[in-house]
Amino acid sequence: SQEYAEPIPFFRRTYLTEGLRDLLVQATARLGKDANATPVWNLQTNFGGGKTHSMLALWHLFSGTPLHEFPQEVIDLLADVDTSAIGTPVNRAVLVGNHIDPRAGKRHEDGTHTRTLWGELAWQLGGRKAYELVQEADEAHTNPGDALRQLIAAYSPCLILIDEWVAYARQLYGRDDLPAGTFDTQFTFAQTLTEA
Repeated sequence: SQEYAEPIPFFRRTYLTEGLRDLLVQATARLGKDANATPVWNLQTNFGGGKTHSMLALWHLFSGTPLHEFPQEVIDLLADVDTSAIGTPVNRAVLVGNHIDPRAGKRHEDGTHTRTLWGELAWQLGGRKAYELVQEADEAHTNPGDALRQLIAAYSPCLILIDEWVAYARQLYGRDDLPAGTFDTQFTFAQTLTEA
């Protein structure tokens, strides 16, 4: 519905909890080039605790919507941080583990076939050209290593949201025959991603 799909209605209906306020401020600071702001957030709540809502808030905040269009509460919240990333192009990627098939991967309208999370991440950040940076690792089902750092540098500022990663990785446990890579490769990718 519109209150989830559109930035302004979403924030008009969202109560900014202390945790959500902190997340929005830190993410805005980080994308605004504050190198001291936290680059990686691990959202941990019980079922129904607001993880998806928090990720939607980030998605909408960096949707390209100008800051002055947001509700006053959001404008006031961000008054003391660099908001240059709001209202400008931010490359965004969303990986939802229980919506990605580790056997089939995903075929995109431009003909690109992503097999792994890093292949899908690259494609979402910049289409075919971005995918080519990690293509070799995607096709070999191996961690992209330094290519991931190159990808993030080339497509920054970027926002990467990952949900249900455990559900995805669980399907790889004890398997070495899937195009998505192995269970262990997910840990290596997670470390490479957080370092990048």
